Amino acid sequence: MKKLEWYAIMHDFNEDKLVYINVLGVIDEKVKRKLKKMTTYEEIKKQIGIELMYRYLSRAEYEILVTDLFYNPEKGKQFKIDIWYQLEPNLDRITEYVINELNLKVGR
Repeated sequence: MKKLEWYAIMHDFNEDKLVYINVLGVIDEKVKRKLKKMTTYEEIKKQIGIELMYRYLSRAEYEILVTDLFYNPEKGKQFKIDIWYQLEPNLDRITEYVINELNLKVGR
């Protein structure tokens, strides 16, 4: 089976630096077989969303703190985001990528 690749940013606690992680590495053979049985785009999108959300939503090891470049502690805000926050707006693109890479036959 083909290796799927889609990257997001996370903090590596061991190295104490930001790194890219292949978030589609969690789409294993079992999930790929399940996706191949699905017949509609929406089914596949939902399943991919479930798999990614389960692994990356609100898990401390995948959260980073984001702020603006000129952060002022008295006025500025900080935002905690996780990998799912980075993936959710791209779920349609991720779904299209997975469909194309795995040669899935689907209808819309």
